[in-house]
Amino acid sequence: MRTQMTAVLAALFLFSLTAVAAIAADKTLPTVLDGFTIEKAAASPLVKHPLMAGFDDRGRLFVAESAGKNLRADDLLKELPNFVRMLEDTNGDGVFDKSTIFADKMTLPMGALWYRGALYVAAPPSIWKLEDTDDDGVADKRTELVDKFGFSGNAASVHGCFLGPSGRIYWCDGRHGFEFADGRKGKASGIFSCRPDGSDVQVFAAGGMDNPVEVDFLPTGEMFGTANIMLNPRGDTLVHWMDGGAYPRHDQGNVTAELKKTGGLLPPMTNLGHVAVSGMMRYRSDQFGPQFQNNIFISIFNTHKIIRSVLERSGSTFQSREEDFLVSKNNDFHPTDVLEDADGSLLVIDTGGWFRIGCPTSQVAKPQIHGAIYRIRRKGAHKIDDPRGLKLQLEKQPPAVLVKHLNDSRPIVRNRAIDLLALAERAAVPALTTALNSDNDTTRRNAVWAASRMSSAPVDRLLRTGLTDKTEGVKLAAARSFGAVGSADSASLGLLAQLTVSGSPALRREAATALGHVGIKGRALNANDAKTVLESLFGGIRGSVADRYMEHALIYAIIRIDDGAGTAEFLRDPNPQVRRAALIALDQMDGGNLTREQVVPLLDTDDPALQQETLRIIGSREGWATETLSLLRGWLQENKLSQEREAALRGFLLAQSKDRGIQRLVADALNRPGAPLALRLLLLDVIYRAPVTELSDIVVAALQRAILLGSPEVRLQAIRVIHDRGLESFDRQLRRMAGEPQQLVDVRVEALAAIASRIDAISDTEFRFLLARLDEDVEPLSRLAAAQALADAPLDSAQLLKVSDTFETAGPLAVPVLVRAFGRSTSEKVGLALVESLNGSDASVNVSADELSKLLGTYPPKVQATGRELLKKLGVNLEEQKARLTELAPLGAGGDAEHGRQVFFGKKAACANCHTVAALGGKVGPDLSAIGKIRNGGDLIEAIAFPSSSFARGFRSYTILTEQGKVHTGIISRQSADTVYLRTAELAEIRIARGDIEEMREAKTSVMPKGLDKTLSADELRDLIAYLRSRK
Repeated sequence: MRTQMTAVLAALFLFSLTAVAAIAADKTLPTVLDGFTIEKAAASPLVKHPLMAGFDDRGRLFVAESAGKNLRADDLLKELPNFVRMLEDTNGDGVFDKSTIFADKMTLPMGALWYRGALYVAAPPSIWKLEDTDDDGVADKRTELVDKFGFSGNAASVHGCFLGPSGRIYWCDGRHGFEFADGRKGKASGIFSCRPDGSDVQVFAAGGMDNPVEVDFLPTGEMFGTANIMLNPRGDTLVHWMDGGAYPRHDQGNVTAELKKTGGLLPPMTNLGHVAVSGMMRYRSDQFGPQFQNNIFISIFNTHKIIRSVLERSGSTFQSREEDFLVSKNNDFHPTDVLEDADGSLLVIDTGGWFRIGCPTSQVAKPQIHGAIYRIRRKGAHKIDDPRGLKLQLEKQPPAVLVKHLNDSRPIVRNRAIDLLALAERAAVPALTTALNSDNDTTRRNAVWAASRMSSAPVDRLLRTGLTDKTEGVKLAAARSFGAVGSADSASLGLLAQLTVSGSPALRREAATALGHVGIKGRALNANDAKTVLESLFGGIRGSVADRYMEHALIYAIIRIDDGAGTAEFLRDPNPQVRRAALIALDQMDGGNLTREQVVPLLDTDDPALQQETLRIIGSREGWATETLSLLRGWLQENKLSQEREAALRGFLLAQSKDRGIQRLVADALNRPGAPLALRLLLLDVIYRAPVTELSDIVVAALQRAILLGSPEVRLQAIRVIHDRGLESFDRQLRRMAGEPQQLVDVRVEALAAIASRIDAISDTEFRFLLARLDEDVEPLSRLAAAQALADAPLDSAQLLKVSDTFETAGPLAVPVLVRAFGRSTSEKVGLALVESLNGSDASVNVSADELSKLLGTYPPKVQATGRELLKKLGVNLEEQKARLTELAPLGAGGDAEHGRQVFFGKKAACANCHTVAALGGKVGPDLSAIGKIRNGGDLIEAIAFPSSSFARGFRSYTILTEQGKVHTGIISRQSADTVYLRTAELAEIRIARGDIEEMREAKTSVMPKGLDKTLSADELRDLIAYLRSRK
């Protein structure tokens, strides 16, 4: 921990009443739900680009604010341009009229929590505690509580902080990695917490999602939050965060591999679509009416709205239903946070138009468009006297008085009473004991939370009373509090054990979580208590398991306890669910030490879940695979595999692909007469993706048989394997196949592509065949394969001249590939023809300027001189971009959506090769099924005309240089511990061993081809835009 004592100069901005009057007169307000009013509470010049905010005990609003700059991490650390602003409403009319800078020179503060006299702020790479020791409105003491968290710039960094009901400080972090002073480190994003002094840093939940943003808690302590890009295709989500939970994305296997898992990754509660969720909160007051209490309000950046989520219990978790609460038609209105004021009104923060890097709706930053803070009230709401309870002077009251405010109608007063009772420690125990016998449910529940925050008072008896309460809410708070405290006496353990087996689904979940914390290895439990804890957890599994969340809580508690010997005894339990839980726990716990002798017998079961889990674990152990051969042979004889069995089979075969017995099994199944087509393609995919350096002779022989006797689909896939693996032994056979007219055209093209780089010359017949496949009427994927073959083939000058003649029709996908064919020539005539053809082709804008510059550098001076204007044209010119957008703007309205659908799925635009609509199309780019909900015509035109101007997170391109000198650019489609898979602009997936990577960097260009706005006619583009706008 590092402490800085700084005297920071503050600039005080006091604004006249004319500025306030201007705010009140503003007519450009968002629309709110019927029965509510909205007004501006602060705007420029008081505040310009607010992000997140929080109140202190006095009602001062601390605003994490951006200076309006889009900067990368290095520049943020160098410039420190951002700050925390403090707004005050000096006359109590609900409109802020005073603005000062509380803390300047920060990277990018993303939250503000006032707790016990200090402001807790997440600003990468650290969590900060800011204090104003002389009460002059300026932070003069900065304590770096927790570091370090990785960050790339403005997006997906740390957010927070947030106060948990047990007094811990929580924050969220994006997927940029972390490393703590105690040596712990990881790559996963997640929810973190610590004590207010920065000690005892814990990871509450983690996963592969890009960007968890904010969290809040129900009165029972259950945690919810917003997270971006948790699903793939992109899904931005509302999540019920589980203690110890491992969450998606599923394509981030190298990240989720570091997490302890209790089965599959936990799903989000609600998928809100590709909308860019931001700040959220639980509504506490009664001002909006009882139907709004405990609703979740979420700010949605892309769709310019605030939505209301109504939670309903479902099993041990929740489900939600959403409705719009605030909607703005202003495309530059970007809400980033929503929070509750003490009087029950809502504040909505609009950051304005500055934000571009990360996930913007616009690809052009607009820092000149300032944001604002809005206040929403219910019409007819009653006025609350002293909403913060300042007149009560609670800090001077004894515990006997404080407990009377545990059920105060004012949320701020309730929370203050809870914390002051906790600070009173032992002196508050008698009053809390009385409160726990109150007739009021809220009083009893909040007495539990006060006890859970105590650090030195004995609280077991208080919390145990909560476990026996008549209401479930108090019981849930008590169970969660035992987990937070981390200890329990024998009587309390007995109650928790009973609730694990016989409580409601939610209580069973929370009791299991508490037992996991209390029973952690190394904590002082006697033998009987330890046995009670473990038996109750497995008893919970033996009973009915309501859902995945309850299953997770039970198994994770067993993992956390880390009693390998005790857990192993349950591998012999007659209940297959119990055996499976014990198997998962032993596999994941630090002291599990699973042996082959323990695991292999578990294959002898009719329970598919146990069987699949056993296969997964065997598949992860080297040398264990032979035990599974008889089972797998039976599966491979089936005419049709279930989806679950197919997934288990694929995963196991890939994991054990280095085992020679498994290789023989795959080869035999591939060659089996009558084997279903789907099975053969699955097996070929396993061979293609297998993480082995060389294919064995067994598998090579199977490939030989597949290209001789297989169906056209099997032949094509087998040739792709041969191509990918560079198997030269097939060259003669593939060249013969390429010349056979009876073969499928795609088979012939792929065959030539597989051998092109190794032949001495390409025949005139072969060349004309490939050249014909560049015609614009040919399917784009086939066109690309032909282009790749020509790019790799040893073409002579005459052939290269003919290739250059195709640039006008080959299209934006193929031309950049064809250009590479010219890298083996130094002929002036060829070079001049290349430059001339590129100058005359709209597709030339897709060619990398850097790559072309290097290529032209090998040609004579005249070619280089002629190419300078072309290279200049390939550079980015912002003024030209703006002019082009203005020119295209009329195409964003009108149009024939039905014809636009034909354009989307047609050969000319080839959008469906990369994008999915309604389950049809490719998976390279974002799913566009509901793009009309979040993009208007102008947004869509911008994305089509300038796809590389900005990247949606999750679809950024990377350039990888290997130790062999090869350069690959594409989107990372999936990763494993030792392999990275890139999806390239040619729509191919390239496998790169991590050990072969010399350098990896973000690419400057998107894999989406530029120039589609020129390839299509104006009518076609207008219709395409109309179709995309209709997808809602």
